[in-house]
Amino acid sequence: MLELKKRPQVTLTFLYMTQRGMKRQKKHRKELERLQMEEKMRQQDMELDYLAPFLAQLGDPEKLTQKQAFKLKEDCLQDLKTRLIDKANLIQARFEKETGELEQKQNWYQKNKNDMGPDDVQQYVNYCKEATFKITILDQRLLRHKEQAPTKYMELDQKLRSDKRLEEFFP
Repeated sequence: MLELKKRPQVTLTFLYMTQRGMKRQKKHRKELERLQMEEKMRQQDMELDYLAPFLAQLGDPEKLTQKQAFKLKEDCLQDLKTRLIDKANLIQARFEKETGELEQKQNWYQKNKNDMGPDDVQQYVNYCKEATFKITILDQRLLRHKEQAPTKYMELDQKLRSDKRLEEFFP
């Protein structure tokens, strides 16, 4: 009989410890979610204020002069242009790399196709399919990027012209 009384106490102690751990875990999870939400809000604020880094370079002035406003606009547009060009170059470089690797593999296959077994041929075919898929995707990305880049530039120019901090200088 003594053993029966001890078992429920052990179970209750374990249950209590488990529930306490679950409460801690839930509290910890909520704190992490709150921190993530705050970080997301900060990121959104930074994304929305595209002038913030450029204003910081000027020392965050209360009022801008005409010269500062023009410099701010040009720097912001130049930064976007640089980022768009860098992205296009990156996509182009990946495209060229994939194309070059596929071409090398095709040359290797032409030299060695007579000595290859069915499994090797199947591996080669699978590689070609995958490489062709990647090249097609990269080509589409590059084309889409080239189509969207001028629009993004014009949209930023319009946002800058209508920004309350700059609109008096760009009617």
